[in-house]
Amino acid sequence: MSTTASVTRITPGGPVGPVGPVGPVEPAGRPPRSLGIAWLVWRQHRTTAWIALAVLAALCAELVWLRSAMTGYVAQHGLAVPCPDGDGCAARHAAVDGFRGRFLDVIGYNALLLEFLPFLAGLFVAGPVVARELESGTYKVAWTQSVSPLRWFAVKLGLPVLALVAGASLLSAAFTWTWRPVGHLEQGRLVDGNRWYEAFDALGPAPVAGVLFGAALGALTGLLVRRAPAAMAATVAVCAVLYWPLTAVRPYLADPVTQTRPASADYPPALSGSDSWRYERGMTTPSGGRLPDARCIEASSIQHCVTGHGADGWYLDYHPAAHFQRLEWAEAGLVTAAAAVLAGGAVWRLRRLCP
Repeated sequence: MSTTASVTRITPGGPVGPVGPVGPVEPAGRPPRSLGIAWLVWRQHRTTAWIALAVLAALCAELVWLRSAMTGYVAQHGLAVPCPDGDGCAARHAAVDGFRGRFLDVIGYNALLLEFLPFLAGLFVAGPVVARELESGTYKVAWTQSVSPLRWFAVKLGLPVLALVAGASLLSAAFTWTWRPVGHLEQGRLVDGNRWYEAFDALGPAPVAGVLFGAALGALTGLLVRRAPAAMAATVAVCAVLYWPLTAVRPYLADPVTQTRPASADYPPALSGSDSWRYERGMTTPSGGRLPDARCIEASSIQHCVTGHGADGWYLDYHPAAHFQRLEWAEAGLVTAAAAVLAGGAVWRLRRLCP
């Protein structure tokens, strides 16, 4: 506890007496209260932190090995150089199949882990960091030690979130560094199923923004529910619900490239041999309207189907691989803004909990 000092006024005739308190005086050598809370947070979660650090180091080492193995395979079989059409490409096709059989599942498992990082961050913050503290009532001890609720919450949440963001940044950078040398080879066929638009949430800044979102959601859910198991379950459910519309609006975060053809031509080209993200196709009307995916390709007579819909052409909307960075940063900004809103909601809820 702080002690209060007083000052005695000295005059030529001797001391007159105490003037009054001049403020709290901390005992010598006592660390600031925020550092004390930070030390407590570390003591509470140090086992989890060491385990997470060991797992992170193992994953980074595995990704270094994976990149070395994949680039070595590509160099050995000449997959970095396009193959001209002809019988000479038969061996190349076998090499592509061999690459996919050897590495594709490993890439997929790493991508899946990164895609689930927002859920893991939300689970950790909602349960062990926030809800368990409220459920056990230990937060009251800190609040009675001249620590404001907001400072307690900032330190309590700040250290774990900082560690989560740092770990996600390192892991995302390592995975992107590993994936990039092979991601666009053979028009994406080497990593089919993990092309840039299929492994979107595992590449670039997307996992980092997702971790911020998951942590903010977990903090708000923990403050609302105040029971660790229920808060963790609610965080996973809400995170899944909120991420579903995000994948639906993702292709519209940047202007696409549109390809059109007259109705007399074939159905919209599939951009064969390209790793472009083809997300919408259909027919155009004379007035400039669109009929997305009218299923004419499944009709027995395509032209009869086109005439029946009053269409005069085809269209195809797609994002080339060059749009990858633009879409990534647009989504990261959107998710970070949503995380800021959730963090603001958590602060509002904390103030409501204050006595």
